[in-house]
Amino acid sequence: MPKLIEFIARLFFPSDGRYRAEAVPAPPVPRPLPTPLLPHAGPLRGEDVAIVRPYLIAFERQREAQRGRERRTALVLATQGIDYDFRAGAA
Repeated sequence: MPKLIEFIARLFFPSDGRYRAEAVPAPPVPRPLPTPLLPHAGPLRGEDVAIVRPYLIAFERQREAQRGRERRTALVLATQGIDYDFRAGAA
């Protein structure tokens, strides 16, 4: 009879904790970072950004050099009396 009472007592009452594992605290919940307020109102312009892809700069320089060559060619041909539309060659 005492073993039956001990068995029922163990079922309904918690143990004293001598053999329990250490309780692991839950990891802290990360708080969301505040979003900074940006002062610009619209999209950024390419001139305003310091980091520009180098191949875009090279392309723009090539186009500008080509336009300059076309204008110089038009001037040389104009001195010889030949009409040359430099805008048609660059397009």
